Amino acid sequence: MSDMPNMFSDNNNFQMTLWMGDLDPWMDELFIKNVWLLLGESVVVKLIRDKRTSLSSGYAFIGFSSSQSAQTALTKIHGTRIPNSNKTFKLNWASGGGICDRKEDRAPEYSLFVGDLSSDVDETFLLSVFRLKYPSCHSAKIMTDPLTGISRGYGFVRFLNQNEQQEAVVEMNGVICSDRPMRVSFATPKNNQTRYLQLALQAPALVQQPTDPTNTTVFVGGLSSPVTEEELQYIFSPFGEISYVKIPPGKGCGFIQYVHRSSAEQAIERMNGFAIGTSRIRLSWGRSQSDRIPTSPVSFLFDHHPRMSPATTTTTLSTINNHHLLGSFKPLSPPQQQYNPHQLLFKSQEDWLNGPLPNDEEDWHLNGTYA
Repeated sequence: MSDMPNMFSDNNNFQMTLWMGDLDPWMDELFIKNVWLLLGESVVVKLIRDKRTSLSSGYAFIGFSSSQSAQTALTKIHGTRIPNSNKTFKLNWASGGGICDRKEDRAPEYSLFVGDLSSDVDETFLLSVFRLKYPSCHSAKIMTDPLTGISRGYGFVRFLNQNEQQEAVVEMNGVICSDRPMRVSFATPKNNQTRYLQLALQAPALVQQPTDPTNTTVFVGGLSSPVTEEELQYIFSPFGEISYVKIPPGKGCGFIQYVHRSSAEQAIERMNGFAIGTSRIRLSWGRSQSDRIPTSPVSFLFDHHPRMSPATTTTTLSTINNHHLLGSFKPLSPPQQQYNPHQLLFKSQEDWLNGPLPNDEEDWHLNGTYA
């Protein structure tokens, strides 16, 4: 296995610790330890589990008695068959806290969102793609449908080094992964339970709302900050190709139409309730073109008045323009207070619970009138 890394980390604990990935859910600590015993190694096993469900996260840290034993295992065992299973060993040098990792000692981690993934891309493959260039990238997560287990086409990778994260968001965007170019952007920090509560309970219900199955339009309510159509496109572009973005002047809302419905679903799931500037956006399905009938004199005027036609309020976004916008985008001034697309989450659970409630009635009116 000449292509495997053979350098040691600076930390002595890392020199004796390997990362073992692509584990099946049933592979517990006892099984993994017995596997290594069959290979003649007495090891310490730390299986990483999801904090909410206690289920295996699919990887573990393996502690060896010496750095030489760890080096030998990495060189000779990586890629071979795991005894009593249909899996092969996926090994690499451990990063992060390894065996001694404790929450209170854990260094900050930095995440990236990775979209437009092929269905054949699994977590091990995605991690290997990033880890070739960025050694501090230590884990990958592919989001799957909870019922079918099929990949939803996007996931996340996590880094220990912020410089590598910031380099990767530029250098890996558009890089081919399997047979598609990846869309890479900064992920929202996961620093409290608000994000889990929001995405697990609220967003799936929004995605499953009865709607035209061909509808690809997302309604964005609660735009109190001065955001342009180009900036809104920048924020939502990681989820897929966008046909157009429209912000009716002075209405505090906008519309984003994706090429594919799956992109719209991902956007609603991840972005509902996130903050842009000083406000939190509220997402729902926009009105599909087949449903667009005048519901009031105001909507009729908007649809038919030449000065308010979509041609004057719509930004058409091609792939070339998209790359141009990403390269030339500048946040509103001052970015720390008005707009920062990379800091889009509530600071605490109390911030979410005590904040202004979504105005569903107002959103319904705006959606019906200006879609």
